[in-house]
Amino acid sequence: MADVSDPRVVAALGAAVKQIESAIADTEKGVNRILGLVELLMDRADKDAFLKLEGIMEACAFQDLTGQKLRKVERLLEHLQTKTIIKVPGAVDFAKAQATSAEKDVQPAAASKGLSQEEVDRLLKGM
Repeated sequence: MADVSDPRVVAALGAAVKQIESAIADTEKGVNRILGLVELLMDRADKDAFLKLEGIMEACAFQDLTGQKLRKVERLLEHLQTKTIIKVPGAVDFAKAQATSAEKDVQPAAASKGLSQEEVDRLLKGM
């Protein structure tokens, strides 16, 4: 007899996808606001302040990399959500094989060294 996956699991995966989408959108919105404000300040900045503002802009690059990583996880969750997992004794577990293959796409993130709060404060203090 086949054991079809619990619909609560599918719903939970859907909720997780929505949370990731929301996190991506919120991060993009926040970084875009920061970059817009920095650009306004750059118009009035002296050379020293300008260089510090460039540093802030460079530090915001984390958002693009983070978004890419989150989108990979999002695709994996969507894939798992659309698959119906049927367990048949003695059969090849295709869902598990596909999930294992998809997991290879989601490699651990390399540790990135962003700016500490102290560094950001020091950069902004000089303005």
